[in-house]
Amino acid sequence: MKPLVLVLGLVLAPQAIAQTVADPAKPADTQPAPPPDPVEKLPPPPATLGTLTPKRLQALRTYKAQRLQVRAETEYRGGGVSTFSTMSYGYPHGYGTGVVISDPVSTFRTWGVYRGPQRLSTPDFLTLTGANEQRDVLVKSIKKARRASRWWFVGAGAGMAAIVTGIVGMSATKKIPVYRRYNLVALSGTGATIGCLLGASFPAAKASRLYRYPGSTLSSDEANDLAHKHNEKLREALEVQPEEAWLLDMGAME
Repeated sequence: MKPLVLVLGLVLAPQAIAQTVADPAKPADTQPAPPPDPVEKLPPPPATLGTLTPKRLQALRTYKAQRLQVRAETEYRGGGVSTFSTMSYGYPHGYGTGVVISDPVSTFRTWGVYRGPQRLSTPDFLTLTGANEQRDVLVKSIKKARRASRWWFVGAGAGMAAIVTGIVGMSATKKIPVYRRYNLVALSGTGATIGCLLGASFPAAKASRLYRYPGSTLSSDEANDLAHKHNEKLREALEVQPEEAWLLDMGAME
């Protein structure tokens, strides 16, 4: 009997081990896991940009054309060319070699305010943004500088008249004392004309700078604040969505 039992044990043992490895014993009270709940469908995102109708398209175009932007600018100054001639005494001719001297080109960084593609003057920018007090002060300064420049030009005109008078008098007289007096008049007129022209250039340049460059009156942060407030009012008036306005602004910066 014992050899028979030993043989049966050797035959059935591998099957029992394989079954234990493949299918481990489970507790009797284990229940199958319930099926997962169906995934709830999320609602579609809201269409914040809205439907592009002809009216809405016209509003977007108007906003793009009328919004204000502060842009960086680069100006190139100099680059003038002056020539003079020198005498050459060597081979082959003995005349003339031309020498050309070019002034170096300098770059200046500045900024300006644009309404669409158009660059605005500083008074126009302040008028559009409703900064009336700043505009009035600026316009008064510009008028004062232009008035001073005109007075200097009047003095230059009087100097030119003195030059003409002196030249005509010198050509008409044959007396040395009279000739000298007219010569003195012409020389005085020349000095007055040059001095008045130089004097007129300073207030004229100041008036041009105040009119053309907003940086002479405002900082870039102040200009940006005024431009943003204007653009926000324009957006609300045209009923343009903030997302649409942002996309238009981003496209203009590229």
